[in-house]
Amino acid sequence: MLKACSYCGRIHEGECPNKPKRNYQQEHSNASASRIKERKFRSSSEWQDCRAEVLERDKHLCRLCLHEDNYISVGERLDVHHIEPLHSAWSKRTKHSNLITLCKAHHYKADNGEYKAEYLKKIISTPPTIKK
Repeated sequence: MLKACSYCGRIHEGECPNKPKRNYQQEHSNASASRIKERKFRSSSEWQDCRAEVLERDKHLCRLCLHEDNYISVGERLDVHHIEPLHSAWSKRTKHSNLITLCKAHHYKADNGEYKAEYLKKIISTPPTIKK
């Protein structure tokens, strides 16, 4: 399938040959101790189990799509977002009251501060329902 490329602006199929390659080894060696700790946590079974529980709680739906637009996103990869970030609230890393299921677009917005923590916590205080 042909797609518009966000790197070069052309239309082509698959990976863009102009996409910059990430140097994971250099990124890892330059990472701070807290960043390494976060990476290790995200690959742990503790996080994977907690993530699965939150996805199940939220019925595998983006809570913001459902709450704001009464829309169910289908076929999108969902993320489990820490409302209070790991680096500032490590003790809440697996607390369900600090986690919400979001689609990629809403996760990006939440990470960039477009949604207040109080608003997100209010949304998860009620079960996911479709408004009629």
